[in-house]
Amino acid sequence: MCSAVSKPLCEGIKTICTSHFCIYTTLALGLNIPPVIFGFESLAYSSTCKGSLWLGINILFCVAHIVAAFYLATKTTSWNETMQTLCYDPWIAAYILTCIASFVWLGIGMSWAVSGEMLNGNCPGNIQSLSNNSMYCGYAFFALGCSALFISMAISMCMGRRESNQQQQQQQQQNSTTG
Repeated sequence: MCSAVSKPLCEGIKTICTSHFCIYTTLALGLNIPPVIFGFESLAYSSTCKGSLWLGINILFCVAHIVAAFYLATKTTSWNETMQTLCYDPWIAAYILTCIASFVWLGIGMSWAVSGEMLNGNCPGNIQSLSNNSMYCGYAFFALGCSALFISMAISMCMGRRESNQQQQQQQQQNSTTG
């Protein structure tokens, strides 16, 4: 019973850790899990507090970032698959639109925080710090996440070239032994 659950979980973790997108996935988890926690802390006030509403909607964007990171990590194993996924996959196209909406939502949150609207309604005392910390994580994810994504793509490209060179050498060895 236990191995039926643990084996697929271990295989999934192994796939993600050996993926070209391991850095991006790690960063997505590290910078999106805290805002999810902050959002859940404030959900009880979401009907009466604008800051809680902002945090609740931000949960959806954070979960989308995490899911997309796992999707990339499990879907791509080569440079060609990486380019195919990033350029033509409909889920990634939807995720790019989600990223734009997420960035706009961060801007709205910043505007509400600066103007004091974040505290409108019956808000808990810590809503300002929860929303500020959530925004810090969000902006850090966009800054560092882009860098991690490009690094992951570079790793994928380099690994693809290395694999391609190895395949050419193997073909040359086969041709020299058969010829």
